[in-house]
Amino acid sequence: MYTVKRLSFLISALFFLQASGNAQGIEFRKDQEGIMMLEDGEPRFFYQTATKSLDGKFPRASYIHPLHGLDGEVLTEDFPADHLHHHGIFLSWHQLYAEGKRVGDPWISEGVAWEVTRTSTKSKKNTGKLKSKINWIRTEDNTPVIREDLVVTYERLEDDVYALTFDMKLTALLEGVEIGGSEDPKGYGGFSPRFKLPEDVQFQSTTGKVEPHNLPVQAGPWMNLSGSFSSSSDGTRGIVIMAEPNKLPSYKGWILRSANSMQNVAFPGREPIGIKKGKSLKFRNQLLVHKGLTPEQIQGYYESFRKE
Repeated sequence: MYTVKRLSFLISALFFLQASGNAQGIEFRKDQEGIMMLEDGEPRFFYQTATKSLDGKFPRASYIHPLHGLDGEVLTEDFPADHLHHHGIFLSWHQLYAEGKRVGDPWISEGVAWEVTRTSTKSKKNTGKLKSKINWIRTEDNTPVIREDLVVTYERLEDDVYALTFDMKLTALLEGVEIGGSEDPKGYGGFSPRFKLPEDVQFQSTTGKVEPHNLPVQAGPWMNLSGSFSSSSDGTRGIVIMAEPNKLPSYKGWILRSANSMQNVAFPGREPIGIKKGKSLKFRNQLLVHKGLTPEQIQGYYESFRKE
C-alpha cells in the first residue's frame, strides 16, 4: 500500500517528467547526413557530416547548410547554379601543398576530401555547442594532410538576435603543409559564407556604408549585410560577419559581392603560408543574425566577441 508521502513523490515525479518532455530549449538531432540544431523545436542550422555531392561532382563534407533566420527562412545556399562549389558556410582555399607538391584545389573539391571523424554536442537553455574533428584527405593516396578541430557555438542573445561562433584550428599532419588563396589579385580564401542575397542588400562596417568591389575591400573588423532576407513585413533584417583581422596571418581584406557569390574574410592571399608539422593555425569568426541592430549595438556585440 502506498503511503501519502510515497504518493506525493510519485505525483511530483510525474509532473517533472511531463515538464521535461514539454521543455524544448536547445537540442541536437543526428542522422546519417549530419546534425540539426533546434531551438524551441525550430531548426536553426544543419551541420553536414556526410560527404554530399551533385551527381558525384564537387563532393564536400563539414559545412553549415541550411542556416535559418529569425522567421525560419533559409539564409544559405548549397550548390548554387552560378558557383556549384559553394556550400553554405564553409572553410576552404584554392591552394593546398604538402611534402613539396600541390595536393589539390580544396575550393572546388579537387584532390581533397573531408572526413568527419568525431562529433559531440552539448546544450543548455540558450546555448548549443557542436564540436567536430575533420581530416583533410589527399585523395591521391587517402593520406590525411590537415586535422581540423571545429567548434560551432549557438547563443540566443536577445529575442531578435542570435550568434553563431566558429572556433577553428588547423593542425598540419605532414611536412611542408601550406595553404593559399586564389592565385589572382583577389586572393580569396578562408571563412566563406554563401548567403541568399536579396536585391536590396547593403553593406556597412565601422567605416560606414561599404561598396562591394572585385578586389579586397579594406573596412572594419565586422561587416553588416542588411536587406529583405525575410518575407516578414516587420522590418529590415541583417547578418553580421565578424572577424579578428589583427590575428590573421597575411590578412587581405573583405571580398564582398552583392549577388551570386560568397562573402569572404580573405587570408593569406595568393602567396601561401606554411603550417609546420604538428603545429596549428587558430582563428575565429562569428555571425549575428538580427533584426534592426544599429552600428553601435553591433560594435558592442563585437567587443563581447573579442573578449571571449
